[in-house]
Amino acid sequence: MSQANLDFLAHLFDVVESLTERADQQISFGLDEVGPTSSLAQDDVGMDGFKVSIMVMSSIGSALDHAITLRSLVTKAGEVTNAAPWTLLRGVIEPSSLAVWILDATSRVHRQERALRVWRHDMHERSNWEKDTGFVPTPPGKKATDRMKQIDEIVQRLGLRPQQVAQKLYYSHTVRDAGEAAGMPGAAARARWRECSGFAHGRNWSSMRLSQPIAATRLRDRDGAMVALTLNETHLEGVADLATTLLNKALSDYADAANG
Repeated sequence: MSQANLDFLAHLFDVVESLTERADQQISFGLDEVGPTSSLAQDDVGMDGFKVSIMVMSSIGSALDHAITLRSLVTKAGEVTNAAPWTLLRGVIEPSSLAVWILDATSRVHRQERALRVWRHDMHERSNWEKDTGFVPTPPGKKATDRMKQIDEIVQRLGLRPQQVAQKLYYSHTVRDAGEAAGMPGAAARARWRECSGFAHGRNWSSMRLSQPIAATRLRDRDGAMVALTLNETHLEGVADLATTLLNKALSDYADAANG
């Protein structure tokens, strides 16, 4: 555990506070409703249940959920573990980047294609879960594979590009592109994301490169050492800056699209 100085997280926590300060906004996180004549409402036309707005709102909501949890960990627990802040900030970065990546597409067609690509990715992951669990939806519910067919039909009906929607989704791409859209080098944004993923997956390289060693004990076979590590606030600050920047960009893009 670490008694860390995490004052640099204040900017991220200010965003959370501004969106959750009223009790009636706990579910929507304070996001404005989609205006009926707005650009985002027009993006939703013809998308049936696979709307652009739903994907963007759920992504922002997930980012805020992780930020709220990090705020509780830091401000209420008073102590933080080494990996948890990185993992929670990853939970802000990935969905925020997804929202920015969708909304910053250059045309309505591209926004629809990107949103449907994410929806299709979701249904593919759900299909794997259904296979693992043996779950069969009760009619009129449909299997994930049937939902994927619905998405393909929407693509055909709207004259979108099937190959764009069907290709695999990579967060390394959405983080890079969203970082560039927010005015930062894409490779730097992707590097911060990779650091978070290293901690989330329990990888040694990230712990050794980005944590603060405080003690070491030689192993019995003398071929290595057991190293005690604690949070390195200097490295974490860059990740916090990325998370805050992407979340603010996602919120700004959403407000413009939902109201404009």
